[in-house]
Amino acid sequence: MKNIFFLFILIFSVDLKSQSVTIDIIKSGFGENSNYYRKDLNNLLNPFEGSYIYTNGTSTFKIVLKKMIKQPVDSHYEDIIIGEYQYMENGIEKANTLSNLNIIYSDQFLKHGIAGNRVISKTNSRLWICTQCNTNEKRIGLNIRDISTNRYADILMRRTVINGQQVMQVKIYNVNTVSYNVDTESPPADFSLPLGEFIMIKQ
Repeated sequence: MKNIFFLFILIFSVDLKSQSVTIDIIKSGFGENSNYYRKDLNNLLNPFEGSYIYTNGTSTFKIVLKKMIKQPVDSHYEDIIIGEYQYMENGIEKANTLSNLNIIYSDQFLKHGIAGNRVISKTNSRLWICTQCNTNEKRIGLNIRDISTNRYADILMRRTVINGQQVMQVKIYNVNTVSYNVDTESPPADFSLPLGEFIMIKQ
């Protein structure tokens, strides 16, 4: 009888450990067992979906963003934003990944032109101080990959309204560094997408 009871406790314990734990996307998941799910419980990512365009003279930068539910990331799952872009410089197309938007990759974070789900809650965040943000306003931080050079940068976004028009305030910065041998290798190519802060109009 004791052996049966012990076996029941063992099976019950293993079953509990194998069950997925759901946590809010604003939490990191650090310390959780594998198979946990960082879920966008309050739909904080939803307002960022859509198409946005920045125009500067004859140059345009367009991004299209889409929310993806329960995507595999290492040994757990997360809700994320993925996206792609088109960059025209002086009327000439320099990059276009828009056709990749609906491709389901085994690793959405690494393969899409834009991806991530970092929620920025603080108006005085060192990433991007926002004196005009409301106290409870949420911004997001993603990564953007330059397909021409395979270099990455951070892209921070804030949805707002200016003169009755829905817009996205964007900051692209912090391009990753690339190591190279100065004696035998050429310097890495510069990040070729727009950098800095600008306003993108929602389409």
